[in-house]
Amino acid sequence: VADHHGDVIVALGREGREDAKVNAKTHPHTAAIAAKLKTEQGDAAYRRRKSIVEAPNGWIKAVMGLRQFSMRGLDKVQAEWKLVCMALNLRRMAYL
Repeated sequence: VADHHGDVIVALGREGREDAKVNAKTHPHTAAIAAKLKTEQGDAAYRRRKSIVEAPNGWIKAVMGLRQFSMRGLDKVQAEWKLVCMALNLRRMAYL
């Protein structure tokens, strides 16, 4: 995954809960990310990612009210997501 998309940092569980055991044979990428997150550098990178990514997601859910998509089908859902992101960006630009 990192070869194609740069250095990947993803959440593997929920904060404050015990980490699930990852089988490295069946899920090698997940095991690699879990090992990376256990390092100081990985933890710092994940904290940075959280502050960048989670705030807009929370804003979209809480303020804009998007808890589920209205459309069905991948193309329609992707279009709906793009509209939501565009609305969020326009709202931000209005306050610049």
